[in-house]
Amino acid sequence: MRRAAPLLALLLLAAPALAQERPSDEDLFGAPPATPAPTQPKVPPPPSATPQTTPQTTPQTTPPAPGGDARADELLGGRSRPAEGRWDQAKEDPLQVGGLLYLRTTASWYRATPPSAWPLSSPNLLDVYLDARPNDRVRAFALGRLFYTPTGAGAAPLGPFSAPPPPESRAVLDQAYLNFDVAHAVFVTAGKQHVKWGTGRFWNPTDYLHPVRRDPLAPYDDRSGVTMVKAHLPWERRGWNLYGVALLEDLAGGSTAAAPAAGSSRVGTLGRVGLGGRAEVVLGPVELAADAVAQRGHRPRFGVDGSLPVGDVDLHFEVALRNGVDAPRYQAIPGAPADGQVWQRYGLAPPRGVEPAVVLGGEWSFKYSDEDSLTVGAEYAWDRAGYDSARIYPLLLVAPYLPGAPDQRAAFTPFGLARQYAGAYLLLPKPGRWNDTTFTLSALGSLTDGSAVVRLDHAVLLDTYLTLETYLAGHLGRQGGEFRFGGTFPPQRYGPGPGDVTPLLPIAPPVLDVGVALRVSL
Repeated sequence: MRRAAPLLALLLLAAPALAQERPSDEDLFGAPPATPAPTQPKVPPPPSATPQTTPQTTPQTTPPAPGGDARADELLGGRSRPAEGRWDQAKEDPLQVGGLLYLRTTASWYRATPPSAWPLSSPNLLDVYLDARPNDRVRAFALGRLFYTPTGAGAAPLGPFSAPPPPESRAVLDQAYLNFDVAHAVFVTAGKQHVKWGTGRFWNPTDYLHPVRRDPLAPYDDRSGVTMVKAHLPWERRGWNLYGVALLEDLAGGSTAAAPAAGSSRVGTLGRVGLGGRAEVVLGPVELAADAVAQRGHRPRFGVDGSLPVGDVDLHFEVALRNGVDAPRYQAIPGAPADGQVWQRYGLAPPRGVEPAVVLGGEWSFKYSDEDSLTVGAEYAWDRAGYDSARIYPLLLVAPYLPGAPDQRAAFTPFGLARQYAGAYLLLPKPGRWNDTTFTLSALGSLTDGSAVVRLDHAVLLDTYLTLETYLAGHLGRQGGEFRFGGTFPPQRYGPGPGDVTPLLPIAPPVLDVGVALRVSL
C-alpha cells in the first residue's frame, strides 16, 4: 500500500482517452468547424419509431461531423454499431460504399539503448464496407479490414526475444451481418458483429462476447467481430430491453477446458453453440443490467452492471462472476523458496472456484464557459484471477516460447495481468476558439506492482476530412512492473525437469513512447 499511495496521487492528478467501444471522433478528437462543406449531401435523420435502447449495449450514435460522411461516421467513428431498427429511408441509394484509412507510426525510447535501436512500428489499417438498406426493415452490412505493418511489429529490446518480426500484411473480415425485424417487435442481427456488454471505460470484465481485451488507451478499436445470432426485444414504453444470443464461435477465442469430451472442443458442432442473454432495465435515473453466457467446454459466467447519477457525478459499476479462467495460469509451488522463483501451471478451473472481478468508476463534467467544458473521470478495477506479484512477469514473457506452452494468452499482456488497477482521465474537447482540437490526458497504473503509464493525446481536424493525431506516453513507477517492465531477471523454474528453467533475461525498461497518425474517412 505504501507503493500504491504515491501512484494513486499521480492518477488523480493526471488522466486518458475514454475506453469505450468505437469512441466517436467528436469524443476523442473534437468536432470540425460548424460550417459544413457545401458539396456534401445531407443524410435524412432516422425515423422517430426507433426502439429505445440503453447505453450499456447500444449507445446512441453521435451525430456525424458537418461536411463528413454520415454513414462512415456512424459505422467507423461512432460509439457503436447503429441500434436495431435505425433505418436510412433514402431508398434511392440503397447501397453505400465507404471506409477508413488510418496511417500510424510509433517509436519507443528504451533506457540504455541507442536511438538507432529504438523500436519503430507503422501499424496501418484500411477498412472498406458495403452497407445495403433496400427498405426500412432489412439491412445487410459487411466490413473488411486490412492490416499492414511494413516495419514489422517493432522489436523491443527483450534480450534473446528481440529479433525483429518480418513485415506483416493481414486481411480479416471484421463484420458481416443481416439485420431485420420480426413483426416490428423483435429485431434480429445474424452474422459477424460487435456486441459490447458492461459499463467499464478502461476495464470491462463482463464484455464476454469479445474474447480479446481491448487496449484501453487505443483511440480505435481494431478487434474483429464475433459470429452470433442476436435477438433484441425492446419494451419501448419502459425503456427496457431483452437480448438473447447464440454464439457460433468459441467463447474464449479458442481455448477449451481440460480433457473435454470427444468432439466437444470443436466450435463447428451443435453441442458447442454458446447461449447467452442480457436484460437491461431503467428505474428512474438508475440503469441496471444482468447477463449470462454459457458454452460447452467453458464454465458459465455471469455479470451485473449499471450506472446512476449522484449529484453532478455519473457513477458506473461492473461485477463479473466466472467459475474459472479462459487460459492456463501460473502460481507459486507450495513450499517454494521465499523469493517465489519456482512456478507451476494450473488449468482453466482453478481450485479457488469463482473468480470475481469488479470495476467502479465515476465521471464529472464542468462547464467553464458558455460553450466549453472539460470532463474528468476515474476508475478502479479488481480481479481475483489477476497476479498479486510482479515476480511472475519474466516467466509470462517467455511462456509462448517454452516447450509445451499451452496458450498464447498465458503470455505477458499489459492492462490485464495484475490484481488491482486504477485509471483516470481528463478530456478537453474544443477549448476556446480551437473548435477542431481535442486534448486528452490519461493515466493508468497497476496498484499491485506500483508502475504506471501517463499519456497525452492531441488531435486536430484538418481540411474538414483529415484528422491528425499525436501522443506522448511516459512510463513511471517501479522498474520491473507491468508498465515499466525491465531489468536483469534471473532464471526461473517452471517445471520439475532439469531443463525447465527460463534463460537469463536482460531487458531494457521503456521510458517514452511517441506516436503520430493520419485518419480519413473514404
